[in-house]
Amino acid sequence: MVMVAAGTAGANPSGARLADVDMMTAVVLEQLGANRDQVRTLEPARRAPHLLDDHTVERIKQVIRQQRDHMWLWVETGERWQAQDLTAAEAAKVDQYVAAVEASAASNTVILALADELAAGTIEAALAKSDLELGVEALAGALARQANPFPDASPVRVRYPLTAGDTDETWWPWLMGLVVGRVAPGEWDVVVIDDRLVEGLDAGGNPVYPVCRRAAEAIRLQ
Repeated sequence: MVMVAAGTAGANPSGARLADVDMMTAVVLEQLGANRDQVRTLEPARRAPHLLDDHTVERIKQVIRQQRDHMWLWVETGERWQAQDLTAAEAAKVDQYVAAVEASAASNTVILALADELAAGTIEAALAKSDLELGVEALAGALARQANPFPDASPVRVRYPLTAGDTDETWWPWLMGLVVGRVAPGEWDVVVIDDRLVEGLDAGGNPVYPVCRRAAEAIRLQ
């Protein structure tokens, strides 16, 4: 069963007080957990997209777009808190909140990319095509996967160190990522989406994550 990720109903980040940081962090983490559950639920549909209908896919996109459009409020709240004169304990709590917001924004990107991919293969789309068209598409898809097993914008797991000094690749964890594109035969650039690795915010307030180049053995489709 496909679930629809929770929105931000009931939470109003604008005007939030520093005393609310624990409550706000809990709300964002709950949303992040729902989004990650959504990704895990949708992943099997990449292999059988015709199990989903247009309404379900569009509803998912609608909810996640709403989250994305409201994200600036959550980011602005974190910036206001960070600008205050904080104790060490307060600063640690605010940093936790900011990291949760950045991870939630990244999960929105992953879900929307996955939903856009699945939209092309819903039940309605499949019924509108002839058996010949479906057969040709299936063959073309199989050949494309052989030629490029990690298409652009594919959600993946990628090996990446959590600390700069960790040079032993055999111990690198498998982290969430998004394929940027194939850059050479057998090599792909991947954005590593992990809130522990955020390098800052771009001009639009979105988190900036590291990009790495990896061979096929260091990448797995989710």
